[in-house]
Amino acid sequence: MSTKRKTGLFSRKTEEQATQKIFEKYGLDINNHDANKIKQENYNNLKQITQDIAANPLFKAGLAFSFASADKQAIVGYLSTLVNQNWILIRQNELIIRLLEKK
Repeated sequence: MSTKRKTGLFSRKTEEQATQKIFEKYGLDINNHDANKIKQENYNNLKQITQDIAANPLFKAGLAFSFASADKQAIVGYLSTLVNQNWILIRQNELIIRLLEKK
């Protein structure tokens, strides 16, 4: 039984480390970021959203040569944009929380 516990604890630690790496990759490691870093990450996501939207007409033109349906590919593109928007909202909420805590 002790072996299972050690494995379980090791797995939990590994899972937490993997989660931390994902947070860092996408700029969601807000506990270790100052306001300027959070704003920079938001700018990066806004830039990506703008590029996604600007490329959408080209994307739609390319759909004619694709095997996937146009509807499905459009949905994936818009979902990607929504994910980026959610990351921005998470970080903006963190900035608001920090300002409220100062008062």
